[in-house]
Amino acid sequence: MTHIISIINRKGGVGKTTSALNIANYLSKEGNSTLLIDLDPQGNLSNSIIDKAISNTIFTLLLEECSLKDVLHEVNQNLYLIPCNEYFARFEKQFAGETDGQYLIKDLIDAVSTFPDIPQFEYIIFDCPPALGLISINAMVASNFVVTPIEAQQFSLDGLIQVENEIIKINKRLNPDLKLLGIFFTRHNYQTYLSRDMKEHLSGKYEKQLLKSSIRRNVALEEAPSLKQSIFEYAPDSNGAEDYKNLTNELIYRIKINTDK
Repeated sequence: MTHIISIINRKGGVGKTTSALNIANYLSKEGNSTLLIDLDPQGNLSNSIIDKAISNTIFTLLLEECSLKDVLHEVNQNLYLIPCNEYFARFEKQFAGETDGQYLIKDLIDAVSTFPDIPQFEYIIFDCPPALGLISINAMVASNFVVTPIEAQQFSLDGLIQVENEIIKINKRLNPDLKLLGIFFTRHNYQTYLSRDMKEHLSGKYEKQLLKSSIRRNVALEEAPSLKQSIFEYAPDSNGAEDYKNLTNELIYRIKINTDK
């Protein structure tokens, strides 16, 4: 069974790309065949992995200008990437009028599962843009789960609330099985009043969704992408590596509970 996860928050700069990169790397490190799909036109995830200009991307694939093999990059033994670049910003204009415009990514994932000579992925992770337009809707329609990183600030919380409202809409019309799997703090500092207050607030409102694991502020997490490395390659003994290991294991546990129901 393939578990498909959208990492999303309406607020930008909360660690979506860092989280997608390191969660996927830990999953692959533990022997799980994993596919990362960059859906953010900024292309930060792709640039954190690939050190050359990209011609074939998720956009050219959807336009049927290339095949899946042309766009699939092997990152390591168990990890693959479908990259993105700035041209993906044209997605909404290109496909907004399509009758099946909300199902394009889902159709792509269905095609991936039957494409010859590529792995059968156990996990697919979408790095979504900081917006709730057609790209993010496509991701959530194709997903089983949403995971939302937040920081201890009001704008980040507002972004979470907007994601939660969007999930409710998608449940009604497009994907009744989509679940908010987990919420977690990034760049977290347990010693500040604001962090403690925000965590206490979320513990009440989102008791079932708030993860125990948080990602502490860590310089190594900021440095690793510039060297095209995950935290597990760049600084395997760092707080960042420990935090993403704990977070990913908690997500795996929650996925198992939800799948076994």
